[in-house]
Amino acid sequence: MSCSIIRQRYGTSDASVKAEKPRIVVFMPTYNGERFLSAQLDSILSQKGNFDLNITVRDDGSTDGTCDILRRYALEQGVNVIYGEHIGVNASIMEMVNQADGEAELYAFSDQDDVWYDFRMQEAVDACLYPCDDIPLLWTCHEDLTDEHLNVFGAMPFPKYLGNFHNAIIQNKTPGHTQVFNGALLRLLQGYPPDSIFVYDWVLYLLASAFGRVLYCARSCGMYRQHGANTIGYSANKWGHLTRRLRRLLNGSLRGISNQQEHFLARYEESLTVDARRVLGDFINNRGNLFSRIRFALTSKVRRDTPFESLQFRILYIFGVF
Repeated sequence: MSCSIIRQRYGTSDASVKAEKPRIVVFMPTYNGERFLSAQLDSILSQKGNFDLNITVRDDGSTDGTCDILRRYALEQGVNVIYGEHIGVNASIMEMVNQADGEAELYAFSDQDDVWYDFRMQEAVDACLYPCDDIPLLWTCHEDLTDEHLNVFGAMPFPKYLGNFHNAIIQNKTPGHTQVFNGALLRLLQGYPPDSIFVYDWVLYLLASAFGRVLYCARSCGMYRQHGANTIGYSANKWGHLTRRLRRLLNGSLRGISNQQEHFLARYEESLTVDARRVLGDFINNRGNLFSRIRFALTSKVRRDTPFESLQFRILYIFGVF
């Protein structure tokens, strides 16, 4: 897709000037994160490379010592902090996204409890700053899995079908703690209603898969800390990972996926390609009765990373889990 077509499609300016020293804004939501917050902030502030980096934090009504830590970093390191009431991570993220002026070259999401390797942001800069910066770009990376003491026990799986919309409909391949994106993608996300979001990073991945490009760095760029309180994460063994998935299945939370995708279709339907509009519409509209669910499960091109995972999805779809 040419730069001129991208500009017409997204309403971006005709000028595409590559900044000599790009500006990066890191969005971090916090909530009762005093145990690991300082280590993550230090790792972000210690990033090496040719860029200017700013951190915006929104605290979601913490009741522990998180706000004391944030006040110190605001005073000593210039971290921009928003103190708010407890509204949840999706709404907290979207408040920061909506307040962004859109003038930075790159934006990134960060969890409050990880540690970034000091070359991470330069890897993203090198990959994302194309001569044509009107294309919505999403950069994601490999990360080491660690316990709460940062002892490495594994690594995130390497993704397949990255950026394939037929996969993106049913599988989020770019966790928020790995996401770096440009202003064109930020503008597509701005204004998205938080109450229609299942998880914010999935919406960003859908947008990049539908309208832009997804870039992957196979080099491990950080430590994804697993400490038992992760909202979504990985376990050191397959049984722990299976337990997490079963818990989400039993509590009915997977229905939120269909609600999110339904709103995504309604919001961007006119801009989607014919194929993307069709496959997303089929996923949403065939849930009504058993016959239509069986037909969709047997004929649809949607897929997850492995044949076994794809089979799991099709069985769950037939039984109306989504």
